[in-house]
Amino acid sequence: MRYFQAFVLLVVFIMFGGSGAEAQTSQELLKQMRSKVYEKVGGKEYYIHNVKRGQTLYMISKAYGVEVNDLIRENPQVREGLKADEKLRIPVVGPKPADAMEANQAAARQVDETPAVKPVDGGTTTKPKQEKVQVKGTRTGSTAPRPPVAPAKPVTPEPQAVKKDSVIAEELPCGKDHSTKKPVYKVALMIPLVLADVESLNAENPDPNILETEKSFQFLPFYEGLRMALDSLEKAGVKIRLFVYDVDKDTAKTKQILRKPEMKSMDLIFGLLYHRNFQIVAEFAKKNRIPLVNPISEKSELVNGNPWIFKVQPSRKTRIAEVSEYMSGAFKEGQVLIVRSGKYPDHDAPDQLKKECQDRGLETRIVDGQDGAIAALSTAKLNHLVVFSEDAAYVFDLTRRLFELRNQYNMNLVGLPDWSTLDGLESEYLVALKTHMVSQSFIDYNDPSVKKFVGRYQEVYHADPALLAFQGYDIAFYFLEALHTYGTAFQKCIDEFHPKSLQTRFDFRQAKGNGFENQHWMIFKYDNYSLVPVH
Repeated sequence: MRYFQAFVLLVVFIMFGGSGAEAQTSQELLKQMRSKVYEKVGGKEYYIHNVKRGQTLYMISKAYGVEVNDLIRENPQVREGLKADEKLRIPVVGPKPADAMEANQAAARQVDETPAVKPVDGGTTTKPKQEKVQVKGTRTGSTAPRPPVAPAKPVTPEPQAVKKDSVIAEELPCGKDHSTKKPVYKVALMIPLVLADVESLNAENPDPNILETEKSFQFLPFYEGLRMALDSLEKAGVKIRLFVYDVDKDTAKTKQILRKPEMKSMDLIFGLLYHRNFQIVAEFAKKNRIPLVNPISEKSELVNGNPWIFKVQPSRKTRIAEVSEYMSGAFKEGQVLIVRSGKYPDHDAPDQLKKECQDRGLETRIVDGQDGAIAALSTAKLNHLVVFSEDAAYVFDLTRRLFELRNQYNMNLVGLPDWSTLDGLESEYLVALKTHMVSQSFIDYNDPSVKKFVGRYQEVYHADPALLAFQGYDIAFYFLEALHTYGTAFQKCIDEFHPKSLQTRFDFRQAKGNGFENQHWMIFKYDNYSLVPVH
């Protein structure tokens, strides 16, 4: 640590050309880095720092007396690394120097001509290496002055004024409280690897179908994706000690693992577990106040009564709200026709969607079957058809009929629940009808981050990554980065934590007394024979 800090200061020294007896102190050199331009945004004051070649996050944080995490919070784009001439917002700590106040008017024109640095939602899979330096935060507080009281009538101080320091952590905004941060985090992965079966495998003459039939390989891609996320974070200075436990349907084995002395000291548990086993681990996590992540189940009841559970897969009931929210922005004009099919098992879903859409001000009505949908089409309005069907033959026939009417009516088509899993649909029909699809995940193989992940995965594991590998990477990166950013009390900040993921997004919400459930659904549409994400 000290060597790294000395190295950073040496870089500052070289940048400013100091040498011999004429060299200035490192503190003076850092002070010279400070910008004389500042601006007020949303009632908060910032320096506008122009990054010079060779400067680092740690160096800049020292120059302004702020923490690295605060810089990243205000400038999320720096997760990809600093760029020369990039402008950063640096929170003003304490009174502004006189030279900055005098220079601000002169520099105002320059600020006006330069686009304000806006925070970018999300990060990437890598972080600047400088973050290996852990800058310990301090907590400061001041006791509010007690109102005057008459000598003959003493007043007992209010409970909240007795020990204000004891509640100061609750009052600190996200990213400011460092009391729960650790130099190393302990994380458990409980996953059915069925390692006992591995000994019987013939490694010299393997069966080519073994990957599809052997239970030991069913969840292996998740572990491989998790390992890749762990490697990326470790390179960025995040310290994680991973404990991997092989679990199966045997509840006695799960209880035996939970009795291991290290389990109570875990900071996070990933549990790919059978239902009964998960219930056992959930009680353990609740008793010991350890966040428990369920990566695979859609059952909403998993989070009931347990505020320490995170359910990653969104349930079907949350899809309606996501679709209506998207349509309220994208389909403001025209009419929404909800096509109800007698074969769709969830009979309440069309009525729920109608209510959600009407609550958002959309002109909406329900029509029955294909004939009802076609009869309701309007030549004077945009027609947004939302079709509930899981029958590939029904969907094929409907899209064919609508395709024949494409020159008479302006239409957008939304397929529910997940038409991307239906075989035999005609791409030409889907493209012409501007078809939208909704799914728990969507992988855009044209995205540079996805291309990078696929290339690394192929290099390491000599195979193409399955969906579970993408999920393992995204889930591990999200929660381990949350630990690193906010500490073990990351739950209170999870609603504003949105790093970029490869195949989904996370929007965790919590009902009172329950755990956290991801409610984000990916919406994508056909655009010139390509699928592109729109929500």
